[in-house]
Amino acid sequence: MTVQAGDFVGEYEVLGLLGQGAFSHTYKARAPDGRLVVLKFPDPALLGDPGVYERFKRELAIGQRVSDPGVPRAMEIGDGRAGPYLVLEYIEGQPFRQYLKQHAPLPLDEAVGIANQLARALENVHRAGVYHRDLKPENLVISPDGTVHIIDFGIALLEGARRVTWRFLSDAMGTPDYMAPEQIQGKRGDARTDVYALGIMLYEMLTGSVPFPGDNVLAVMNQHLNVAPRSPHELNRAVPPPIEGIILKAIRKDPDQRYQTAAAFANDLANYKDLDLAQFVFEPEAAARLPYSDRAIWLLSVGIGIGFIVCVAVIVLVAVAIKHI
Repeated sequence: MTVQAGDFVGEYEVLGLLGQGAFSHTYKARAPDGRLVVLKFPDPALLGDPGVYERFKRELAIGQRVSDPGVPRAMEIGDGRAGPYLVLEYIEGQPFRQYLKQHAPLPLDEAVGIANQLARALENVHRAGVYHRDLKPENLVISPDGTVHIIDFGIALLEGARRVTWRFLSDAMGTPDYMAPEQIQGKRGDARTDVYALGIMLYEMLTGSVPFPGDNVLAVMNQHLNVAPRSPHELNRAVPPPIEGIILKAIRKDPDQRYQTAAAFANDLANYKDLDLAQFVFEPEAAARLPYSDRAIWLLSVGIGIGFIVCVAVIVLVAVAIKHI
């Protein structure tokens, strides 16, 4: 069933569509007491999978466990004619992706301030045993006062909870531009995985682009695993050496060589003018090698892609030759 403005879902009056992602749709709605809320519905195509409802319950538990001004509260799960839905606190503001398109590259102080805010919020999220695993500008909202909020904990990991799987979600969860190498390898991730994504976003805030751009998912993932990022200072001369060092440490391919906590990341950001640059002299990293089975699948995928392109090219050439016979 399609939800439209003016409909009532339980006691909530739907005001309009907020967003549509790969796995869910979100709507702005009004509660009986006048408060604004977000109603989050899974995509109808997913409703036959029991894991979807389990994910919703997991997201509710996470939203009730985490206490931070930068994280909207999850209030309840409902079930109506349109299917199950999650009720979340509504945050007034602009999608951060939209904000970046309008303003990036951001001034140094603003970018560092936003990254510091997010790192402090992540510190509390991680302390609650929660790891977001899909940090990206699309999952941030910036309020008029400059506060940045982390939203969409749909694929977050809750420490100690059993693994919830569903057929539409693979082990390599996340968004390619912001995925840590260990996510690409199919590992579950931890605090350092979120640190990596935040480092990528700080790079993007200051340079206007991600460090590993590409024309397709495989190309982007390969760079995360095997290619050194270009110096942020080369792209934006306003990036000072300490901030460059902080970014490059946050996005090291080996999780053990990154900041081990969001708090450590935040502390360096807050005190970057006083940092000893010697700590940021890195040895070149080896490629983040995939386990053999996954690597074989990776190479097979690349081979299939190349083979497909070659076949298309051959067909086109044959067609052209026949035309001229």
